Amino acid sequence: MRSLRPALPLVLLAACRGPAPGAAPAPGHALVSTPEGSVGRIEVRHLEARPRLTLVSRDGDPAPAIVASVATDLGSVATTALASVVEARLLAAGFDVDARIDRSAFRVRLLARDAARVEPFLRALAAAFAQPIAAGSPEVARAMERVQALRSSPLDAPELAPVAACTGRLGLAGAEPVVDLATPAGVRELEGWRAAALHAGRTSIAAVGPAAFCAAAARAAEGVDRWPAGGPPADAWPAADTIGVYTTNQIERRAARVTVAARVASPQAAVAAAERLGAPGSPLRARLSALSSPFRTVEVLGVARPRGGCVSVTIEASGLPAAPPAETSAALAAAVVRQEIRRGLAAPAGAAVATRQILTAQDPRDAGARASWWALSGDAPSAPPERWATALGVPPSAEPPRPAAPGEAGARLFEAELGRALAAGAQPTLERRALVERGQGEVWVLLASPCGVAEEGVYDAGATALAALAAVQTRRRELDVAIEPWVTADAVGVIAHAPFRDDRETPAELGRRVASAAARTVAATTLGPEALTLARAAALQHLERLSGGRAAALEAFASAIAPDHPSWIEPFGVWDRVASGALETVQLRWQALATGPLRLAVLANADPSQAAAAAEAAERWLAPRLAPRSCGSPDGAVVPRPGHHDARLPAGTPLSQAVVGARLPAARDATNAARELAELTVAALNGEGGLLAAALSVSAAAPPTAAPRRQLAARASARVLGGTRAAALAVEIRAPSAELAEASSRVRELLAGLAQRVTDADLGRAEAHVARSERDALAEPRRRLVNLFSGRASRTPPAKATLAAWRAFLAGALGADAIVTVEARPD
Repeated sequence: MRSLRPALPLVLLAACRGPAPGAAPAPGHALVSTPEGSVGRIEVRHLEARPRLTLVSRDGDPAPAIVASVATDLGSVATTALASVVEARLLAAGFDVDARIDRSAFRVRLLARDAARVEPFLRALAAAFAQPIAAGSPEVARAMERVQALRSSPLDAPELAPVAACTGRLGLAGAEPVVDLATPAGVRELEGWRAAALHAGRTSIAAVGPAAFCAAAARAAEGVDRWPAGGPPADAWPAADTIGVYTTNQIERRAARVTVAARVASPQAAVAAAERLGAPGSPLRARLSALSSPFRTVEVLGVARPRGGCVSVTIEASGLPAAPPAETSAALAAAVVRQEIRRGLAAPAGAAVATRQILTAQDPRDAGARASWWALSGDAPSAPPERWATALGVPPSAEPPRPAAPGEAGARLFEAELGRALAAGAQPTLERRALVERGQGEVWVLLASPCGVAEEGVYDAGATALAALAAVQTRRRELDVAIEPWVTADAVGVIAHAPFRDDRETPAELGRRVASAAARTVAATTLGPEALTLARAAALQHLERLSGGRAAALEAFASAIAPDHPSWIEPFGVWDRVASGALETVQLRWQALATGPLRLAVLANADPSQAAAAAEAAERWLAPRLAPRSCGSPDGAVVPRPGHHDARLPAGTPLSQAVVGARLPAARDATNAARELAELTVAALNGEGGLLAAALSVSAAAPPTAAPRRQLAARASARVLGGTRAAALAVEIRAPSAELAEASSRVRELLAGLAQRVTDADLGRAEAHVARSERDALAEPRRRLVNLFSGRASRTPPAKATLAAWRAFLAGALGADAIVTVEARPD
């Protein structure tokens, strides 16, 4: 029985739920009876010397059905021939049956007008099994016609034969021989197949209809005792894993098709895994669509077999780039498929899987086919380990991406790439940091790239921030976990947090849920135009709120401090680039972030095992990394352009703006003490009674001979911009146009002379402000999480700064020749 998604007709929704499972399955049997009183009663009977019998009681169908399934243990040709013989004999006996044929099994189905037809049908079926096959008979003619028709629908390539053997797909492989039933030897072979396969040991019967019909069907089955005897199907296990490469005209140029099939010991696990893998929002679909060369799911099959089951996934990609080679892209996607199949198989699955499959069939004949096949299926507890069949199909084209050479050479190349991808996928890819805060209300997770905006230049400044905003916008409907973007110059990613759903959710489950939401947002999100539009509006609003009209003054300042990398100063980028950023560029930035170095910080609220569960859940979403990646950064020093710069604000802007500041020593070139001293400077400059307020007011300390200084209608605030690659202390000024020059001159004069001006009183006030702000910030879990991510959580408190050290820092950073001044006035 198959669970097919999404293209084939027997689609079973993963959201459907059947009745509660009954007793544990008998050893080796996949289907058991449901409890009395179940909605949709299923009863399985094992009758001596007769086929297995399953009764599915349900009302409402226009007619009841009876179906017989036969596991032939033979290939496509023999199974097709035998099904044709049985079908022909039943038609000749007056029963309007149809046959459904797989590679090693077939089903004959009948809509019964009434229960009185069941016993005659079963007797006719037993006779069809037992009657020898004679040359020249009508059933042989029918078998010849069907067997010859197999030639018109072969498998796409012989390399797909191991996949077909797993899934049961009907079809010939390459030059596979077809028996000539027109000859006496061919008929003798057909007769041998009949004797070997058509008997009670390989047959299962199901009746579907009202309870009275099922009861009559049971009495009829017990009354028919002339069944040929035989043992159960062997259902041979594959001897080894297989990998093949073939060319096909079934896909377009610059495309690839990958099929991965796994033969496994449990039919329930196989079908349940297929339901999960094929679900519309499944991790498989999300992860494949987010690869640098995206793949889409074409078909997902879950097949129950007499011994074990099979899970098969077929995926395709189109428009592949010239690099990397098709083998590499396909191997990476195949590795993701194998990872997800394994995870799907590891999830719980029981007898309810079979029950759900049967009861969700709309046509009673389909329900009977599923019931009879599930009753014939069973576990393979002593089978060898799972076997994998993997096939790569490429178009017969010489254009890049270069098609893999079909045959052994192509298979070896693809196998090597797949081996690399599987090995990479088995290794942890996350740098992990965890802290347990027992008793807190939520679990917090920060997953981000420590590269931040390192790779951004002038033309894509702000693309990474846009990507983070758009990714969170795409995931905004995941209401059970709060997700927010986290954008800094040094790290970009997402923060996720959530409380327990209820008292039944375990700490490990909560950790996995929150980490999965964060990782899915980072590693398995495909951005769309709507999300980008909303993200762009949010980014532009952020820039304008912080820095005024079109953020023009800030853009000019960032471009003067870090001319080739303005987003190293303002990670949200520059206005024009954010406003015009293309979806493709933004998506590529997010993909690059997800495949580069990633760090995970977890604030657990229970114990270390909760943090470990969160990290394992996050790892699940990451694509195998075929080669280690570091934070790329263009070569060459960042050389600021000090001096005066002008910028234009949009017409109608009420106040002019200025930004005055200087570049700070980079943290990678000095200790973090420079950053802490810069924060002290900001605290001394800002606030009521701060140095900026004094500079813009009437100066009581001016020399008697100096001209009196007037109070300016200007406002100013200082902040530290940027990160470890480039940082700056910046004072932003808003003032009427007539006062802007004087305001910026006073601030420039203040900064240049700050080293001589600051006092112990200024230092004490600044340190008190910083300590108070840090204390207040640490009350928020978000700040503690960020500190954990950045490594600040494990550091001892910084040593108290001395006035001499502060003055030395100010003299080195804020010399008159290092200061950048930007003045921006409306057009």
